[in-house]
Amino acid sequence: MLDYKKLAFKHFKRSNFDDAMMYFSLAFEKSGDENLLFYISLCSYAKISKDEAKTLFEMFRAKEQLNANVEGLDDLLKMLESRINESEILAEQNAISYEDFMKMVRNDNFKNVFENIMFSTRVMISNKDDFLEFISNLIKSDFLDMSINYIESAAAMFGGDERIDGLLNQIKQRKQA
Repeated sequence: MLDYKKLAFKHFKRSNFDDAMMYFSLAFEKSGDENLLFYISLCSYAKISKDEAKTLFEMFRAKEQLNANVEGLDDLLKMLESRINESEILAEQNAISYEDFMKMVRNDNFKNVFENIMFSTRVMISNKDDFLEFISNLIKSDFLDMSINYIESAAAMFGGDERIDGLLNQIKQRKQA
């Protein structure tokens, strides 16, 4: 009788991830072992990031052999997969994350970086504090009308926030100067 799990391990180590996935799936059908689902997910992830997947494979396998808790590795794989999915979405939308944008700013200055990307790339901002920092930097770089447009478009989300009033006052002072 074939040991599908052993065959899957063999194929995974050889970077034959499609075959490994098939054998892990067959082993799961045969045994119902929930850990095999992790290996199946890992095969998919390995097609995107082979080295990280192989490291997780070895860690998971070692913990499994010691009957240790493997939940943390499952969570780590999910986080890594979501990071890949986010990167794919940003690439499709011609966008960069705010964090990546700020990394570019550290090597230059806000105004230059923003001018270089503003017509071709969107900056994806996912939290309120980063958004307010972005607006503040726009104001400091004299993108005043654009700052107002951003504030107006987000007014419903920030209703009653004192920091918005502060930013609007900064814009007013710069326009008067």
